[in-house]
Amino acid sequence: MKLSVSYWLHQAGIGLGFILVIALLGHLNYAQWRLMPGITGADWYFLISWLCFPFAKWVILEDKRDVQAPTIRRRKKRRAADATSSVYERMNRPQREPRLEAAPKAPLKWYWRVLLDVVFAFLGPLLLGGYVTYSLRHN
Repeated sequence: MKLSVSYWLHQAGIGLGFILVIALLGHLNYAQWRLMPGITGADWYFLISWLCFPFAKWVILEDKRDVQAPTIRRRKKRRAADATSSVYERMNRPQREPRLEAAPKAPLKWYWRVLLDVVFAFLGPLLLGGYVTYSLRHN
């Protein structure tokens, strides 16, 4: 799925809801049940998180690009028996299993999406930074 303005606005609205709830709980004086005024460092972090929320959600849940992690290739051990074996012995050897492939991304249940939204509300800037770093390193 490509990033579009409608997707970005929709996810920014969802992110704003989660960020506002978290910020209001942070400013609530629980003894008197009233909101405390002022802007703190946490508020600035949550503002940045809100801006990164749609992109982080797209990267984790919607990005369909085939990203291959670096693989470690091991040297094959050469055995003396392989060099002297006949064609029939080579045919009877068990074949290696095919390489494992990742399962396609499936839609998540609503409760997993809510849990991920809460995580993205806190870790959005870190996910964005990791994605940009990975993209610069591997492209």
